[in-house]
Amino acid sequence: MEKDKKTLIKVLLPTFVIIFIILLLPTGLQNEKMLKMKYKKVLVIGIDGMDPKIASKLMAEGKLPNFKRLADTGTFVNLNTSYPPHSPVAWTSIATGKNPGKHNIFDFIRRNPMNYMPELSILDNSKGDYEFLIKADPFWRITSSKGIPTTVIRWPLSFPPERIKGNMLSGLGVPDIKGFLSGYTYYTSKNVEKPSKDSNKVIHVTINNGLIETKIYGPRTRREGNIVEIGLPVRIRINNNSIVLTINGKDYNVSVNSWSDWIRVKFKIDTFKSVYGTFKAYLKNINPFELYLTTIQIDPENPVVDISFPAQYSRELASRIGLYYTLGMPEETSGYVDGVLDDKAFLEQIADIEEERDRMFWNEFEKFRKLDKALFAFVYDSSDRLQHVMWEEKILEDNSEDLSLNKSVIEYFIKKDKFIGSVMDELDNNTLLIIVSDHGFTSFERAVSINTWLVKNGFMQLTKNLSQLNENDSGELFKYVDWKKTKAYSLGFNSIYINLKGRESEGIVDESEYDELINEIIEKLENLTDEETGKRPINKAYRRDEIYTGPYVGNAPDIVIGFNPGYRMSWQTAVGGLTRYALFKNTKKWDGDHLVDPKFVPGVLFSNVKINKKSALQLDIAPTILDALNIEIPSEIDGKSLLR
Repeated sequence: MEKDKKTLIKVLLPTFVIIFIILLLPTGLQNEKMLKMKYKKVLVIGIDGMDPKIASKLMAEGKLPNFKRLADTGTFVNLNTSYPPHSPVAWTSIATGKNPGKHNIFDFIRRNPMNYMPELSILDNSKGDYEFLIKADPFWRITSSKGIPTTVIRWPLSFPPERIKGNMLSGLGVPDIKGFLSGYTYYTSKNVEKPSKDSNKVIHVTINNGLIETKIYGPRTRREGNIVEIGLPVRIRINNNSIVLTINGKDYNVSVNSWSDWIRVKFKIDTFKSVYGTFKAYLKNINPFELYLTTIQIDPENPVVDISFPAQYSRELASRIGLYYTLGMPEETSGYVDGVLDDKAFLEQIADIEEERDRMFWNEFEKFRKLDKALFAFVYDSSDRLQHVMWEEKILEDNSEDLSLNKSVIEYFIKKDKFIGSVMDELDNNTLLIIVSDHGFTSFERAVSINTWLVKNGFMQLTKNLSQLNENDSGELFKYVDWKKTKAYSLGFNSIYINLKGRESEGIVDESEYDELINEIIEKLENLTDEETGKRPINKAYRRDEIYTGPYVGNAPDIVIGFNPGYRMSWQTAVGGLTRYALFKNTKKWDGDHLVDPKFVPGVLFSNVKINKKSALQLDIAPTILDALNIEIPSEIDGKSLLR
């Protein structure tokens, strides 16, 4: 009898297994199908520099109820950031799902190995036309190729704009009409020197019978063999508490301690060509006279180069919401850091930019919500600039575990929480909401001059003594470097390059010496101690092949420095300069930063879907977007869908 039972089980078991699989298989497929059907649309909102520590603190204090609602019903986890945690690197990693070795963005600044000169990683017009620098496919290119309506507004490194199935307005990387990424002009009757060597124009003016005759300077052009800035006459009539600017025959009123409305200017380049621009003015004072002008930006209604796709979209948007900031990074951090603008003026401009972005968002959201299937990606980035100059926490000076936050930072995120609440209230069940930041934040208290450190450790040789350097002569652009005796050099904010023979124009290091030299530099960097604090400025120094894979690893810095919180690369090093001391106190108002080891500054991920992870990678965002829209994820993408 027992033998018969065993025989029966042996015969029937395979049948039961097959039936069980058959019963389960349709259910699994059906669940997968339901998941795909549920998210017919994806909304991605970027908040540059939103830190999980800040989010957690403010949620716990009840100040971010809508973010808390998302965290409770969906997802709130750390979003591990890029190596290094630069905005261009991080946002590109989010957009492509690929590491820098595959998308080719490694730092704000890269070097040209032929002449050692710094070049911007976010803007290139060396061939006459602006080029799209990313070497990988962003998610918007893939969704567009699949016929999905796609709108991308102010995503960093989306300039020049791409042809997509929808609308694109470029973000970080859009220049002003001069081709610069920032700048300002300060007109004053005071006898002052330039606020700093690197500031733009400081123009001294004279008042005659209540009038000032001066110029505003626009694009550069070649005349009689010389490069000149085109000047446009400006008349300023001074009243009791205001002025009237007369430009191109039109009057503009500006009150004391107030920002003007948009002012439009037209520069005549030659008989057949004119360039249009827009700017705002802030009148600080009447007596002495102090007037601040933002850089002259590309006029969205008459753009000198396309800043949107389709080209007419920038005009159409202006007709619906009014003129707007087009510069990739319009916040007046330079004027604020130089002491030309005060807190009131700076914070008012931040609020103005935010209100403008809100109008942009809702203008596109109304279209997005009516579509059956669509992708909408939108980035807010004033949060980054605000924290850079309004950061209070002092890692090196204060051992308190409680995170100290500036009032303006708290108020910013409270307003963003209200915005997110309004968005959540308008979403349907078919829309996947993803909120991401590119990195978090920490303090910048001590600067590290890596080129000076290289000199002191025998890896770099100079033609001038370090003791001879000063604020007005930092030897930038490697002015005093003896390349025939230099083994390594630093440029950018986290990068060290080996002066490699056959790669650099004056390279002296043989391939056979490369590994040993890198190991020596890394060992010494990681053992560097700050005598002032007793702490180590560098958490870890990474070989490029340790953190990157892909066809563009050869363009990466040889060593990527991961600083400890409180420390950051010096401004001088970033442009190939030096200082007398390798370590010194940061005295600038720019006292918050994120250019440290990525382990210390993760970003955030909020979503209205629950994921089964304690943290996620930036590389996971692009494949998650594609997966939600039922698009096959390309095999070369490094990240994984968070929906699986």
